[in-house]
Amino acid sequence: MRHRLQWVVWLGLCVLAGCGGGGSNTAGSSSSSGGSTSSGSGSSGSSSSSSSSGSSSSSSSSSSSSGSTTANVVSVVVDGGPAAANGGTLNIPYVSVTLCQPGTTTCATIDHVLVDTGSVGLRVMASALSAAGLSLTNTSDPALSTNTIAECLPFADGYTWGPIASADVSMGGELAASVSVNILDDNGSYGATVPNSCTTVLSQSTTSLNSVSSFDANGVLGVGIFDQDCGTSCATCASFTPNGCATTNSDLYYSCNTATNSCAFTQVSETAQVRNPVALFATDNNGVILALQSIPTAGQTTASGTLTFGIGTEANNGLGSAFVLTADSNGDFTTTYNSQTLDASFIDSGSNGLYFPSSITACTNTQSNPYASDFYCPASTLAETATQTGHDISGIATGSANPIDFDVVSLNSINGTFYASDALAGPATTTSSQGAYFDWGLPFFYGRKVFTAIEGKTAGTTTGPFFAY
Repeated sequence: MRHRLQWVVWLGLCVLAGCGGGGSNTAGSSSSSGGSTSSGSGSSGSSSSSSSSGSSSSSSSSSSSSGSTTANVVSVVVDGGPAAANGGTLNIPYVSVTLCQPGTTTCATIDHVLVDTGSVGLRVMASALSAAGLSLTNTSDPALSTNTIAECLPFADGYTWGPIASADVSMGGELAASVSVNILDDNGSYGATVPNSCTTVLSQSTTSLNSVSSFDANGVLGVGIFDQDCGTSCATCASFTPNGCATTNSDLYYSCNTATNSCAFTQVSETAQVRNPVALFATDNNGVILALQSIPTAGQTTASGTLTFGIGTEANNGLGSAFVLTADSNGDFTTTYNSQTLDASFIDSGSNGLYFPSSITACTNTQSNPYASDFYCPASTLAETATQTGHDISGIATGSANPIDFDVVSLNSINGTFYASDALAGPATTTSSQGAYFDWGLPFFYGRKVFTAIEGKTAGTTTGPFFAY
């Protein structure tokens, strides 16, 4: 799942039902990726403007709670997802996140939040907050006090919509105070409905992805390589000509009057945009390490791991001898595979497979599996190799090349009771906006400690953005 303003693509979530065992609904296979948005069912989360109570409460988090005793480490689990997913997930890493009304102890812990190194910012289903009994205050438009700020996030196969709210966000012993988060309006509690420009100007699709069933998660924790989800263009778009903020290349944010149900594009300062919570931690704020256990090629029922905050800031998060893979200003590097140079490659825990262009046989869509062709179905397990080479910030390939061995199994061979697979893969399609890429999704993380360093922050002797492992 990769997104900043220029990345109009949702990569790689897929339900087991649609991955070899039963009918999927992915919020669609992305036009620029072999991945598809996952599907489950049910709700969870509530709009900041409508929650039930202000008392401290917590949603159930039995399987993905932050059980670590180390302040900068929380537990990660790959399992069947929230109840609304009906056990239909595959290769989705979950953590629990605690949100509080700023400066108070009125809090709720939301379980089964997807941990995503390919996007930026915390997004929580409105119904999940409501079920947990937490109410957050929508962010007012500083230029128009009667209005609140909302965000339309476009993807190749749909969009998300909802207000921006401020919350204290904590995980383990880490705290990001008064950080802007996006409340996905899956229960219709936000007074302003989706504006037409969201579905016609920003999005390539009129399909709403505002549901637990589109994510198979109660929210998404974007801990990617940027600080904000949009950056300079959303902060300065009013100065653009001729259309100001109202272009696909400038803005994601709206000023909305809920009384009149009207919204208009507006610029939002970088500090008020949806932020990477990690960048706002007091000390361990330069990146994360996502580590998952090794699993058999055939896959297994569940997998466990950890999410560690900070790189080189504590005794438990040093780079050591890890291979450092520098990335450019888009977070990209080069992958060479079968004589193809894929210059827009990236590492993304929010993609549930490895996605790359290949002549490997794709699966055949069926009535019960309409998105099967998003994945490969070789006749037997394939042993493949690709080489990764870093970029400098401008996009020029630089540094050592590192070969990576990986396996590809048929989607149809994955046991229907397994939620973890390190050999799931599918085709990637080159587009004019994305370029040619290899998406190193969650299978890459099994058996590795993968570092993701935030742009502009120093980790060890290297300044982000970079990956390492």
